[in-house]
Amino acid sequence: MNKRISIQDLRPGMYITGMDRSWFKTPFLRHKWTIKREDEIVLLRNYGIKEVQIDTEKGCDLAGTNDVQHPSKNQDLSPTTPLPSPRVGSGPNPEDIEAARLLRAEAISTMEVFFRQMEAPTPQHAQEVRSVVSILLDGILDHQAAMVSLIQMRRFDPNLASHGVDTGMLAMAIGQEHGCDPTQLKLVGLAALLHDIGQLRLPLNMIRKVERFTPQEQKLMQAHCEMGVAILKQFPDIPDESKRMILEHHERLDGSGYPKGLRGIQISELTQILSIADTYDAQISGRCSCPPVPPARALSELYQAAVGGQYHLYLVQRLIQLLGVYPIGSLVRLNTGEQAVVVWVSSHSRMTPTIKLLKDSLDQPYPEQEIIDLAAQSPTTPHRSIEKALDPSREGWDMSKILEALW
Repeated sequence: MNKRISIQDLRPGMYITGMDRSWFKTPFLRHKWTIKREDEIVLLRNYGIKEVQIDTEKGCDLAGTNDVQHPSKNQDLSPTTPLPSPRVGSGPNPEDIEAARLLRAEAISTMEVFFRQMEAPTPQHAQEVRSVVSILLDGILDHQAAMVSLIQMRRFDPNLASHGVDTGMLAMAIGQEHGCDPTQLKLVGLAALLHDIGQLRLPLNMIRKVERFTPQEQKLMQAHCEMGVAILKQFPDIPDESKRMILEHHERLDGSGYPKGLRGIQISELTQILSIADTYDAQISGRCSCPPVPPARALSELYQAAVGGQYHLYLVQRLIQLLGVYPIGSLVRLNTGEQAVVVWVSSHSRMTPTIKLLKDSLDQPYPEQEIIDLAAQSPTTPHRSIEKALDPSREGWDMSKILEALW
């Protein structure tokens, strides 16, 4: 049962589910956790918290007599616990994958409702977007590898809500790798969810167009950044930093971007993180008249663009560190001539992921598709290594179907 209590009555063992100010405006990573120490209560007081909401089924009541029966991962962590590294292992934890699926689905559903409400927006709708930031940040904290893997697994999907959610997950994960603080993660996550909101004012047939844009259509598409900021003027509670990222997420360090042609240090670091996440997700999902491309190719093109001066190379390297050189879903050819799909990338062995064998060296499908961790191969079998990435469409494979069948 939830109840509101004074901060003066808060004690270790109580499970917080809310407070009297927006979590988004606090420096805390989490918005729900079990109080473990007195110094956490002092920290809450120092940030002006007067009242909190507690769940007496997950933690102690005012009497302090009931213990937590089934502590979760969140309950074992304080609001300032450092962000964890991705899970190490040769494959995904099925429970993590399922939890990540549910979190992503909830976030997308909320954003779809939010975008439909933009025909008659009210300032209260901004709270719905903040709730999605909370959902995704919780997911990144507890299931980072699984959350990021879902971005690689999905089918071609140009949906505005799913692109915003997946860009948000990726941007916050890059921020985590880069060492961003909680406030920065919230700001870039919020901006990512809303970065293409201006496209709501574009003709629907243009958004769904599969052919390349005409010069006139391209010019109209480029106006979506400013259109987005115009829409968000109705939401004074959305921070100016996030609105600036939305306006500038198509700017490039070499001045080749739009709408202002900004260069170098004129573009904030958080905006650069958003730009990298947006570009990668747009490439693998297929958006704005462009067909989807394989993950490894998208990553390679992004890296080459960074070398050419469009993106901060260090931040692109953080993305590669996060995804691996051959991201999940990449179709690869092995040194043995076999074809395989990358099904997992360990944070400790980016160049030697876990693969699922698809075809033998004679181009014949395997009746039983073996899963092999390239970082822990048996000495009694031929040594396998990745030779190059392949284009799934040319080879006749649907990677999302293969991964969904596996997980």
